[in-house]
Amino acid sequence: MEQMLKKEYGMYAIPEEVMKLIRLEEELNQEGESLDTIGFRPIVHEFAYAITPPDLIPFAHTGGGGIHFGFLTEFDAIKDLHEAPIVCVSPTNDPPIRYVARNIQEFLDLASSVPHVEMIESLWPCENTTAMETIQQEYASELDVEWAQKRDKIRRRFQATFHTKLLPPQQYVQEVLEERSTETAIPTYDGLGVVGAITSDWPGRRYSFDDQRQQDEKELARMRHFLANATTKEQLAFVRDAYYWYILTPDYHQGVLNVVVELLDSLRLTTIVNRIEDRV
Repeated sequence: MEQMLKKEYGMYAIPEEVMKLIRLEEELNQEGESLDTIGFRPIVHEFAYAITPPDLIPFAHTGGGGIHFGFLTEFDAIKDLHEAPIVCVSPTNDPPIRYVARNIQEFLDLASSVPHVEMIESLWPCENTTAMETIQQEYASELDVEWAQKRDKIRRRFQATFHTKLLPPQQYVQEVLEERSTETAIPTYDGLGVVGAITSDWPGRRYSFDDQRQQDEKELARMRHFLANATTKEQLAFVRDAYYWYILTPDYHQGVLNVVVELLDSLRLTTIVNRIEDRV
């Protein structure tokens, strides 16, 4: 476990919140319980899908549908993971990438404000607060009394461990999405975009990917030509879009994966390149 965490976190110090989450799960396991009861298990082994952004460090999963949460490093522009936004990856849903919290503490607050953490994935597309409250009420009503008591016990333990405060879940998620939109310099298919300012004389171009998802030599040459003449933000937007448009694994779109790795190497993003290599 320790070696896996070091590989995944690379240059970053592992936040104490992550270690607390792991310790809490270990303590509960010794008591015959688990954070799985509230849908929030720490990641202690390799856990990433092809759609998982390369600058996302997963730290927890829900136990269902491959849904996991991670620190978005903004291609290593974030220097302290306590300041990193939290993103939900839901591989079998559309959209699969969902920006959900400003930082780890607010995410923990959010996680403690819903009956089951997997509900955060449902919050993202739901703009109707009343509908979301109904969903939560229906979830609670489906639990038998014994299970509900067990869940509430684990939830209180979680809240006490992280000193969380209750948030209005739907309102909070919509607020952070609006904030992210105003900070985005170049939008990307995954909804995350690339943050930062774009000058008026260089508004930020995006690569036009082939509709058939070709990766022949002609298409790869076109990609390299674009990247050779692109700004850093445009290059990073290309990486985000490529991860969304293609399946960047050796069994599928190896050629495009090679272009992405070459680019990240040229940008000296060694931590991210190492993470990609470990994942594939």
